Amino acid sequence: MFTRIHHVGLVVGDLEAARRLWADVYGFPVTGYGVRVDENRTFVPHGREVSQKDVTILDVAVGGTELEFNEPRDPESGTSRYLARRGPGLHHLSLATNDLERDVARLQAGGLQLIVPPVGHPEAKEGARIAFFHPKDNLGVLLELWQDTPAQGVAPACRRGRGGGLTRLHHVGVVAPSIPEARHLLEEVYGLRLGAHCPPEGRYAAFDHVRALDFPVGETEIEVVVPQDSSSGTARFLASRGPGLHHLCLSSEDIEEDMGRLKGAGLQEVGKVGPGALPGVKVGWLHPRSNLGVLVELWQDVGGGV
Repeated sequence: MFTRIHHVGLVVGDLEAARRLWADVYGFPVTGYGVRVDENRTFVPHGREVSQKDVTILDVAVGGTELEFNEPRDPESGTSRYLARRGPGLHHLSLATNDLERDVARLQAGGLQLIVPPVGHPEAKEGARIAFFHPKDNLGVLLELWQDTPAQGVAPACRRGRGGGLTRLHHVGVVAPSIPEARHLLEEVYGLRLGAHCPPEGRYAAFDHVRALDFPVGETEIEVVVPQDSSSGTARFLASRGPGLHHLCLSSEDIEEDMGRLKGAGLQEVGKVGPGALPGVKVGWLHPRSNLGVLVELWQDVGGGV
């Protein structure tokens, strides 16, 4: 089963710009990779090189998950072509699993296309095993499965990260063309359950004329949004780019303070902080042009929210 969102992968043309934005401005810690969390932990402030992927990677902790920033090194690589075609922004979603083979088999049986079979040996004493699924038939999402294989079966400690009052990744937003298609994929293929607060037809968000389905995964959620008209921003995204990863949402303890801090650092607010689609929730938005191509939502529970 899927236990949490391991990371969200992003593509950037300048890894140092990503570090300045997410470490210096947002305030989240750079974690590096492959080093156990203890009193001797060594950070990797300039990223890690992954030669088989032809990228340099920077990992930033956001709550109990990570943002993985990928800077292409090979102009002929798939990641480089993606950057040239679509610009910087969200690239893939990685889900942690406690049984890689079983989850791979379930997704294949559900019609998803495996493009990178499980890498690594099931009996490995440390490190991780991964597999990748094609965006086709997966709501446009390039999906990575990740299973830690630590010594003696003890999961590595997770360094939690926060930036100011931003405490965790609340959800990852995915745009889909229909509620039935989204529910079939997330419930019947992935094996996730619809959040207890979410009606079967999705909750309605009037500000952008969408319906949203919430699927909890560990401490965060996958939020699938479906446009209800043809003129909203989400509808235009779907028409121009197709289904796929749409935005990141960060939980805030004080949304006005965090929004003021980020605006003061030069990030562009979209609209104003106001009530969300659920009672007891405040939300605000930051424009992708000031966020290395990523639409960012801030979310505060102020009583009765989720």
